[in-house]
Amino acid sequence: MAEETPTKPAKKEKPPAVEDKPFPEFINEAFLPALTQALADKVTDLTLRLEDTTVVGEWGNQAHQFRLYFLDGNIQGAKAFVCSNYGIAPSTIEPFLADERKVTLDLLVFGVVQRLNAQKWLGGN
Repeated sequence: MAEETPTKPAKKEKPPAVEDKPFPEFINEAFLPALTQALADKVTDLTLRLEDTTVVGEWGNQAHQFRLYFLDGNIQGAKAFVCSNYGIAPSTIEPFLADERKVTLDLLVFGVVQRLNAQKWLGGN
């Protein structure tokens, strides 16, 4: 008689990472809520929205504004950041998370909070 080989249990497939969602779905369902939560104790009247491939944030009766550009329309591609006060056009556009190999939700949120902290917009530094 032939010996029966024990069968291995099937590996459970991991659910897809939140970062694997289509770009607009990821931004609207994951990134914007996570960023809102991260800034909730520092900013009271924050408005965040997605315009095409750009995240726009503003608060303080539009006194503080920032834009996070996803130049390739995905979170792994090139990104840029600008910020301005009181409706004045931004003077500098800077690369955002340019050296990161794999961008995650947590890294995106951390990067924005860190950048806004560098502006001293989130309280006393």
